[in-house]
Amino acid sequence: MRETVKQSDVFAELAYEVISEHKDLEKLREVSFGVLISDKPKKSKRRVIFAECHKVPDLYKAYVPHEFLIVVYEPNVATLSQDQLKILMHHELLHIGISDTGEPYIVPHDIEEFRSIIDMYGLDWAM
Repeated sequence: MRETVKQSDVFAELAYEVISEHKDLEKLREVSFGVLISDKPKKSKRRVIFAECHKVPDLYKAYVPHEFLIVVYEPNVATLSQDQLKILMHHELLHIGISDTGEPYIVPHDIEEFRSIIDMYGLDWAM
């Protein structure tokens, strides 16, 4: 079966809600990002992947009007509560970085998870 990916206004609204609630994300008000939904589940090394944040490569910018895309794997998030979805979106938004010169980049995890997510919600926020 072929994967279907579509734009998600619901998750985009959730992302902007999360940005408005977290001072550490204020810089993202000026960043263009889109949120896509995939109807396929994703795993990596036997771990469920709920979502991923990608920087749009220069090659695709003529077709994609964003600097970043967040892909949410719908089958994997189907059982998450609204609070867990907000934590997930917070996590994905933390991957969006802007250098002092204004250049966008992907922020890697500082440990297996972002320390700030663990401090706020605990390591097992998705359980």
